[in-house]
Formats: sequence, C-alpha cells, structure tokens
Amino acid sequence: MAQIRCNFYSYSLGYPVDIALTLPSFTSCNLHLPHTHQLPEKFPVLYLLHGHGNDYQAWLRYTSAERYAEEYRIAVVTFSCHNKAYQNAPLGENFFDFLNEELPEFVENYFPVSGRAEERYIAGLSMGGYGALLHGLTNPARYNAIGAFSPGIPAENADPEMNRIARTDLYAVTRKALASGERLPDLFMCIGDGDFLYDRVSSYRNAFLRDWRASRCRYDDVPGYEHEFAFWDKELVEFLEWIRRDDVYSRMGRNKV
Repeated sequence: MAQIRCNFYSYSLGYPVDIALTLPSFTSCNLHLPHTHQLPEKFPVLYLLHGHGNDYQAWLRYTSAERYAEEYRIAVVTFSCHNKAYQNAPLGENFFDFLNEELPEFVENYFPVSGRAEERYIAGLSMGGYGALLHGLTNPARYNAIGAFSPGIPAENADPEMNRIARTDLYAVTRKALASGERLPDLFMCIGDGDFLYDRVSSYRNAFLRDWRASRCRYDDVPGYEHEFAFWDKELVEFLEWIRRDDVYSRMGRNKV
C-alpha cells in the first residue's frame, strides 16, 4: 500500500493542514495479477473522522485501519479537526466547509481517488461519529453510506455549548433530511452497552431508524464494550464488510495480507 502524509494550504481554514491518505496496492503479493502500478480505475474512498481529543493519526495508531484499507481495497483519508466537531468555528476555522467541499476537492483531484457518490463513504468515532451523521445527512446525495461508531450525539434540547463549541442540532438535521424525500445514505451505527453515550445513541436510534428512507440500516448494540478503540477497530471491519460496493476493486475480492 501507499501511506501518504500530506501538508497543504487550506483556503477554508486559512492555514496549512495535515492529512493522511492510505491507498491500497493493486497487485501487492497477489502473484496471479500482473505486476503494475497502472490502475484500472480510481479507488473508492472512506473519509474517516477522529473523536474529541484525537487527531488525524488516531485511527491509524490505535486501530488496523491501514491494513483494512489494503484488505478491502479502499482509500482511507483522515485529517485533524481540533475538537471543532466538523463544523465552522470562530476565527475562520471553517471545518464544515473544509470537509464538505475542500478536502474532497483536493484529494479527488490530486490522487487516484474516486469522486463518484456511490464510491464515497464517511464514518467516524465519538465526535467523528457525530460529524459523519451531520455531513452525511446535510448532503445525502454525496455519500453511499454513513458509519457512526459510538457517535457523540448531544441529548435532544441539550445546551448547545455543552462541548465547548455549539453543535448543530442533529435531531433537527435528521428530521429535515427525512422530510426532504431524498434517498438517504445507508446507515451503520454501533454502541457498546458500557459506553457513557449509550442512552443518547439509543434515543437517537429509537427516534429515527425506523423512518430511514429507502436505505439499508444496521445497528450494533454490543455487550462488553465501553468508549474504546478495541470496539471501534472491531466495528470498522463490520462496516467495511457491510457497505454496498460495485467498484472494480470490490469485484477483485478481499486482498489478504
């Protein structure tokens, strides 16, 4: 695989930003494939969001996300959000705009990464799970599927300043998306039964999952796990197994490493 650490100037944020991009191998150790770096198509891509107190390296350091990118033949992109909940923040740190517009524009033009909605996925843990839901529901035509791992969903009618930055009301965003009549992305949600966010995630699920329009939904309520990377590592594999794909790399099958 190719592991790329990239720094570029962001016009949304007003300063340079670090991202990590993992690109799977085409031939790797598969001797039955021709040895070449000429790709048949651009790779499908997963934008993978970190949680509060983490940075762009967290998924890569504490899980096997890079190995899963190779095995499932999918590009993985991470970046640092600085606890801003993937929203626009004061002083020009427009993280919503960055993730919604600039990051895909940069990645999908500079690298062999697909810009097709059916080959674009978004997922995250904790604060990143909130961010994945926020972005996936604000622009439902942009993503094939959303993965929300122990998402940091504020309680309905909660103080918007509860997390040091006012979070957009996810209940209102979800109601608007459901009322729009648009097809929503497939939704994968998971929570450990010992997680401090268990009640909030369960309440969101009970409020909305039955009405998720014309999409597949999966909800993993897993005993024995808290708010921890061991759980998110396990569920990332479940998500990658579950998402719908029809790209050339999925038809090649899983690349065992």
